[in-house]
Amino acid sequence: MAYLIAEVGVNHKGELNSALEHLRAAKECGADAVKFQTFRAGELASFKYARDQLNFFSSVQLEFPEFAALFEEAQKLQIDFLSTPFDHDAVDFLDSLPVPAFKIASGDLTNVPLLSHIGQKGRPVYLSTGMSNIGEVSDAVGVLRRVGNKDVTVLHCVSLYPTPPERANLRAIQTLARTFDLPVGYSDHTIGNEACIAAVVLGATVLEKHFTLERSGEGPDIALSATPEELRALRQSIDLVSQQLGDGNKIPQEGEAEMAELARRSLFVNRPMKKGEMLTADVIGVHRPGTGIPAGAFCEVVGRKLAADLAADEMLQWEMLE
Repeated sequence: MAYLIAEVGVNHKGELNSALEHLRAAKECGADAVKFQTFRAGELASFKYARDQLNFFSSVQLEFPEFAALFEEAQKLQIDFLSTPFDHDAVDFLDSLPVPAFKIASGDLTNVPLLSHIGQKGRPVYLSTGMSNIGEVSDAVGVLRRVGNKDVTVLHCVSLYPTPPERANLRAIQTLARTFDLPVGYSDHTIGNEACIAAVVLGATVLEKHFTLERSGEGPDIALSATPEELRALRQSIDLVSQQLGDGNKIPQEGEAEMAELARRSLFVNRPMKKGEMLTADVIGVHRPGTGIPAGAFCEVVGRKLAADLAADEMLQWEMLE
């Protein structure tokens, strides 16, 4: 089954109680993990060149002790706690909790110092690839591998909020899988669940879906975030689709043998025939059910002689032939 991450991001608006409510709701909806973003605004955005971003991130920032409280609650509820770190201190703090894996944001795909620091922790990595080309993804994977981290899942992502359907480019999931021979996933920014379901069909083993308790508030991710009802429906849909995909081997499934007896055809004689008479194409009929000599053996039967007298519409069995 696909691993489902409920990405709260900053939809908690910097309030611990809201973050806790999101965490509990994610668990109730069937998510495997709940994810936040761990940053210090002053380390993320420039005071001189990105003042608006700095002000926004300052308004939604949670402190390290608050993340520790979220981690403790996640442990109690038995849901994986994840958070995207945006600086070295955040990486070290999350590692100390400890988180089961690190998520690297698309914006840091080219941040070699941060990639190296995360990779050296030796934990599984989910690498988002929004805004990137295949060469940049290759470079990032190379950085992680050079510091000894090979446990990487590459997430296809389009960094448009929301992503229009015609820009989702879901077939890139298969391109990433072929190129890197690594597990692939999908970090979704579209509205609705359809893209995530399609991603599972295309091979995604990890899904990240933004999550909000209500869509009435403000925030960069609100419009594309799933509500609890929608996240619960996504969980059910991807589990069902995962079952339906099967293992890919083209073999009869359990119960199909009985159906074959009803739906396939056997060979019959279409008139009374005597022992020793030769079966020619014009005297052989092909009818249901499929419990006699199969229709596929038609050419093998033509020219054989009968070992017994047969009535019209008699189903042929191998022991009836000489």
